[in-house]
Amino acid sequence: MGAYQLKITIKGSKPPIWRRILIPEGITFETLHHMIQASLCWSGQYPYQFEFRSEKVRVASDKVEHSVKYQYLPVSGTIDGQLSKDTKFTYVSFNAGSWEFVVLTEDYIEECQDNSAKVMKYKGNIIPETCSSLEEYAGLIDASAVKELEYDIEAVNLRLDQMTEGSGDIHISDIFDCYDRNSILEIAKRHHMSGTSKLKKEELVHKTISYILDEKIMKPYFLCVRDCEMEAFEKIMSGSGQLSQLESESMDYIYAGGYVTSGSNHCFLISEEVIKAYKTINTAEFQAERSRLSRIGDYLCAANSLYAITPPSVVLETFNKYEEKKLTLEELLRAYECLRPYRCMVTYIDGNFADAALSSEQKGYTTLLRTQKKVPYYIPTEQEIRFMSDNSGFLMNEQLNRLSQFLTSELSVPDEMIPLILRQVQAELSLGGQLQDVINDLEAAGVLLETSEHMEMFASIITDTWNHTRMVQNRGHKPYEMVMKGLEEVSAQRKNIQKIYPNDACPCGSGKKYKKCCGKNA
Repeated sequence: MGAYQLKITIKGSKPPIWRRILIPEGITFETLHHMIQASLCWSGQYPYQFEFRSEKVRVASDKVEHSVKYQYLPVSGTIDGQLSKDTKFTYVSFNAGSWEFVVLTEDYIEECQDNSAKVMKYKGNIIPETCSSLEEYAGLIDASAVKELEYDIEAVNLRLDQMTEGSGDIHISDIFDCYDRNSILEIAKRHHMSGTSKLKKEELVHKTISYILDEKIMKPYFLCVRDCEMEAFEKIMSGSGQLSQLESESMDYIYAGGYVTSGSNHCFLISEEVIKAYKTINTAEFQAERSRLSRIGDYLCAANSLYAITPPSVVLETFNKYEEKKLTLEELLRAYECLRPYRCMVTYIDGNFADAALSSEQKGYTTLLRTQKKVPYYIPTEQEIRFMSDNSGFLMNEQLNRLSQFLTSELSVPDEMIPLILRQVQAELSLGGQLQDVINDLEAAGVLLETSEHMEMFASIITDTWNHTRMVQNRGHKPYEMVMKGLEEVSAQRKNIQKIYPNDACPCGSGKKYKKCCGKNA
């Protein structure tokens, strides 16, 4: 069969960091993504995009929003229609930062002996996928032993060979050999494994694998797997089909535990050793306990997002309103103890479940309690509970959708930045943030409101969004609900977001008039 020879270079790297890789023809863009990720020693779990700029064609994963300026091809489509000798295109992986690569099709080989991908040559060592930029990577090189980041081309090619369907069993030792030392340490830390800091990589790999496959370690970790995560895991294990983007995102917890790795056909691969170990704990009693724990965790997540400080009685009231099998205080506290080591979203202090970040700040904890004192708790709907638990506390609404359209159409904010900005805006407003706080967050993200027209449009949208955001200070109530229920005097949080006029003080805090500062280009 035929094969393409690609040279994949990190844009802006000096000296250039690149991989020359041979890939078989007929594969999908999604498979190409995973092969490139494997050649970089990355996981493949992040959103990605291919762009053929001269043709105005893009191929993007589900989580990346589309631009009207481009024609989009499905990730399930084959690469052959776009690739030919001397084809040049870009590939972007949205890890901690946006890593952009220039990809050149150097050659097409009509008859190739291998049907799997293979790195032929490379320049530059491993960049941890948690790095956000080349600058951060340079600092990491200066601060750490270069040996930990050395590129093992044989291990990489073994992983690429295993990614090809029908290439044989997958072994966890081969997978871990492809990881850099820091990634393995993160897995060990996730399981609270001690005595790892001075181990060399080979010994670290061996001990970490033995540790996480031990039933006493694996069982409590898998007890905390949510229902949607377990469905995706078992789907991969059975080989019954390719995961959707949403299903792939649900694999983060199991991936972080070291039990799966990225692959081409099903997005993730499970080693024979993990499958064997899982079968020993996978009983009907285990699944019933895990599923029950999953539901309780969903309610804790929703309560934490809405209130930040939650008495057990409110969790019990909400849970028992919707669930047939009722929850007791004793079972709730046992569930919390099971979830706490691995999914620590709350801490139990002073008889309340408090946000893990807030619990470390006694002053903030006390202030919030005093602010919330007389406000009744909003009881979310089942749909809201499900959405928040599936999206780490985020709750989409019509106003945020309007904000998304404004950012895209008026400010030309890149599609891939929109989800992060929406989450940040909601988090800011849910904690009582005002217009200036949101503007500061946007500026920190590189998004500027440069005209008075944009400022006024933005202020109007944020005012509307603010009034329809479920706020922690209001114990989950939206500001307009506080007014409708006659509770606005109970909480001192309501503030009007004022329209900005040319002679007003500029909201950026410069001390100048708006017309002579941010509004000077209006």
